[in-house]
Amino acid sequence: MTQKRIEMKENVWLHISKIKEEDFEYLQQNFKFHHLDYDDIRAKTTLSKIDSYKHYLFFTFHIPVWISKSPRVVENELFIFLDQGNVVTLTREPIKAIDEFFEKLEKNQKFRANILAKGSAFLMYRILMVAFQQTSQIISELTHEFAKLEDEISSRHDKKLTVDLGRTRRNILFLRHIIGPQKNIIVSLIEIERPFLPKDYTVYFDDLRDLLDTVWSTSDNLKLLVDGLFDVNEALLSHKTNDVITVLTIISASLMVPTLIAGFYGMNVPWLPFAHSANFVSLIFLTSFILMLLIVTLIIRRPRS
Repeated sequence: MTQKRIEMKENVWLHISKIKEEDFEYLQQNFKFHHLDYDDIRAKTTLSKIDSYKHYLFFTFHIPVWISKSPRVVENELFIFLDQGNVVTLTREPIKAIDEFFEKLEKNQKFRANILAKGSAFLMYRILMVAFQQTSQIISELTHEFAKLEDEISSRHDKKLTVDLGRTRRNILFLRHIIGPQKNIIVSLIEIERPFLPKDYTVYFDDLRDLLDTVWSTSDNLKLLVDGLFDVNEALLSHKTNDVITVLTIISASLMVPTLIAGFYGMNVPWLPFAHSANFVSLIFLTSFILMLLIVTLIIRRPRS
């Protein structure tokens, strides 16, 4: 089992970083949580939500995580049971920031005493702050990606650039998709009245809401910037396509004269002028070919605005 436990006086934090079926059995034996909550955790697709019971609260959070190898924004689920004196956190896949916070509490007795002495609600607030603070790093990565693409768009506008723009826009939209419901949960949490949620703790959760609002507004600005850059790239691709079509049209038009001459002199009729003079006919073809090359060269090398 991947269970870790920290306790101090009446306050306990039980953390399961990669939940397995045997962990459900342990929870059912030691806690009186509703079986529907366990069904939600087992479900492969869950929505962010808060379930309020008489003696405890159950939360489903989605934490954005940056995968640098991709690069890609993904979400990890964080399930929290909160009651008087107990915080139980569960994740399907380990969330590095939360695991490191747990280890810090384990190793530093003074830090542990300072956190757990303030109750289970404050402990949950600190866990959520640690989990969501990594969104600042995600915003920095996305901003760096945007700046890189903005510099490259003037020098190249190919398929790869379009793919990079699409991936960046997807990451921004997916980050907003994750953050939006989390904001609503925190707002609902602030309004809930429970003995283990002191009113003076509202300021802490307001701080968490401010963090999510900042991420939301910053990602909204990034979305507008990337959308603008996407439009610029589309315009540049359109201009490039128009240039190619223009050159092809000119080449086709230039070939009309040699084709016309070839059509005439390819007929077996005796009245064509100089039909029996191979040198003259060759000169006509050569002249028309040179004129065609000159016209195409002048158009390709013309100044572009």
